[in-house]
Amino acid sequence: LKEQGVDVKNAGQEVKRKDEKCIHCGACTAVCPTGALSIRRPEMFVEYDQKKCSVCELCVPACPTRSMKVRLTDHVFFE
Repeated sequence: LKEQGVDVKNAGQEVKRKDEKCIHCGACTAVCPTGALSIRRPEMFVEYDQKKCSVCELCVPACPTRSMKVRLTDHVFFE
């Protein structure tokens, strides 16, 4: 996005997954617009690539076990 002239700033928060609560049902993958959440096949394991996450938070209410959480980051950058 920066290469296309879009001003990009850190969100000040991030989405984290509590791996011990995740049952790998895949509900979050259906709502993730960036592909940060995807299903690894044939294992049917939900992978989370936090670098792709845009912090849209759609996965939080979609998760039946509430393993996806939003938390504030302790580093906020201003330009």
